[in-house]
Amino acid sequence: MKVETTRFGEIDVDSDLILTFTQPIIGFPEHRRFVFVPGPEGSPVKWLQSVEKGDLAFLVMDPRSVVTDYEVRLNSTDLAELGAESLEGLEVYTLVVVPEDRSMVRTNLKAPLIVNPRHRLAKQTILDRPDYAVQHLLARKQQDPDREQEAVHARSDS
Repeated sequence: MKVETTRFGEIDVDSDLILTFTQPIIGFPEHRRFVFVPGPEGSPVKWLQSVEKGDLAFLVMDPRSVVTDYEVRLNSTDLAELGAESLEGLEVYTLVVVPEDRSMVRTNLKAPLIVNPRHRLAKQTILDRPDYAVQHLLARKQQDPDREQEAVHARSDS
């Protein structure tokens, strides 16, 4: 299937690779079908491109590349919704925001995307973890490495 996108032009999408979100990504209730598009070579990020709306794509990453002990716990209802019996085989991604000020690049550790590649199902979940920030800064401040990594007063549309 051909999808016309604003970022990548026309892309050829294998219908067997389309993910269906069982619940929409927060703030985007009308869009549930997406496909992964590779990011820059050697980069830990990739794109989650809507196949329904060509100008809708999210930059995503594996949160364990920045928080090595990042942990997701899902209840049996969430697992069933994804067609899984356990977390084994599921992939975890977080949304990345890249504003003009590159020192404010951040990812949302609180609301990861969980993907079951086997069944091509996905959902966003909210973790009840006070240690995971909604806006976890990816650029560490050299002058204060112990500083909390949450962006304060950051706009979501940046």
